[in-house]
Amino acid sequence: MDQNLRASIQTSTFFYFLISVCLVTVAQLTTMAVIVFADITGKEPVVAASVIGPSLIGAFAIIRLLTNMEYLVRDMDDKMKATVYGAGTSAIPFSVLKLIFASIIVVIAVVQVMAIF
Repeated sequence: MDQNLRASIQTSTFFYFLISVCLVTVAQLTTMAVIVFADITGKEPVVAASVIGPSLIGAFAIIRLLTNMEYLVRDMDDKMKATVYGAGTSAIPFSVLKLIFASIIVVIAVVQVMAIF
């Protein structure tokens, strides 16, 4: 793969990751505000679904995007790995980060669902 194309795809994937994290965060903060400030009596299943759905989608999106980043970093040629950008990007532990970020989202969703019921 052309290294400029690979770098462009990698940058896009990183921005998609940031967008996913922001959307999930906004969804969870909005739901938490509803749980805290609104009267959800009798609507608990609907509110729980609004927590679980975006959280699962966000967790899977984060895992998928960081897996893509992992593949793109592995695809770097030796010339690209020798650059500061390549060395820095290769040092990022994507396999660990994807599990940490997805776990955080799932734990927050579980706490929110427990607060509902």
